[in-house]
Amino acid sequence: MIKLFLLIASCYFYVFALQAQNNHGIHFQGIARSETGMIVANKQITLRISIVNDSSLTDIEYQEIKSVRTNVLGLFYTNIGLNENGKVVTIGNFDDIQWEDKEKYLQIELDPNNALQFLYAGIEKIHYVPFALYAKKAKTIVEVLPVRLGGTGFKNVLDVVKSYGLDKVSNTADSLKPISIATALLLNEKLKKSDTLSLNNRINQKLNSIDTLKLIAKINLKLNSADTLNLSSRIQNIKKSSYAVFYDTAKQNASSSTATAVKFSFQQAAHKIKINQNTAGNPTKITVAENGLYQLHYQFQLIKPDVGNDEAHVWIRRNGSAYLNSTLSYLIVGTGFKNNIAGNYFMDLNANDYIEIFFAIKNNNSSLTGTVATTATPSKPATPSASITIHSVD
Repeated sequence: MIKLFLLIASCYFYVFALQAQNNHGIHFQGIARSETGMIVANKQITLRISIVNDSSLTDIEYQEIKSVRTNVLGLFYTNIGLNENGKVVTIGNFDDIQWEDKEKYLQIELDPNNALQFLYAGIEKIHYVPFALYAKKAKTIVEVLPVRLGGTGFKNVLDVVKSYGLDKVSNTADSLKPISIATALLLNEKLKKSDTLSLNNRINQKLNSIDTLKLIAKINLKLNSADTLNLSSRIQNIKKSSYAVFYDTAKQNASSSTATAVKFSFQQAAHKIKINQNTAGNPTKITVAENGLYQLHYQFQLIKPDVGNDEAHVWIRRNGSAYLNSTLSYLIVGTGFKNNIAGNYFMDLNANDYIEIFFAIKNNNSSLTGTVATTATPSKPATPSASITIHSVD
């Protein structure tokens, strides 16, 4: 078994090859995952596989290109050297590979977009050449040692393999593998029809007995009990994904020279996500309890009471560090206009990671400001100054 760790652009792959002991090539399969650990399912990718005589890649003895498709589990597979639909051999002939001459290396290249632009994925030494592939190229034995002196009496390896039945060791399906006469007789005796019918009758009698009926009644009663319902409720609760909705109604000020963390003083709903206080004692740290991919959506209302426009910047910090390329800029219209801004992100978080939303403005008169509830028709609730929703998506 060969294990390779492949990191290609936005995807990485765990790949392993199983080398079958036959003359039909080398089975090669792998599982595709995204850089966040998500399985890449139902995607067409292209492989370029090379067998080389040295790790410097200067002596390619065989090379083929094959387009494969991952299944719903991200699994893909191909057979190196086997004639398959869509496979193109660009260098050499698989049957002509001289397995006995030099050490061989398996080089993998990947084209994730099927554009014939291959990216180097890695190279691994082939530690164990398949027996059948080596035996096919094995040279004739120069001298024969007779059986009386402890030899085989054959001139080539293939005759030795066939004579001792080694060609049936791993190339034969389980259903076709030979068994001894004694084993066959025991199996036939064990599968006598009369014994099977007797055992079947005994099982039916036991299932129809009073004890069995009582046991079934007890099971049914237990399944309808309050304990079972409580257990079911607990299981359903465990299966719930992580989610939370936090908001704030207070006015929040910032400046162009100061990064200000947005406060979320109120919780509308939460499961496996909570708000923690920062060093200043403000509720700003949104902390997750489990690993996963999370979707984050925030919405703020900014008001600039005086005339003129302003510019606001909003960004994310993860565990105290700025989250790459997360800053968004917004134009704020003055004279009391309600400027509603929003942002949406997908973030890969580990257990106990926390995120904070920061904002800054150029004009100190601008601020996060909510709207008081109105009694006008139609009646409607207040608008918070800041709100955020977050939930796991895997």
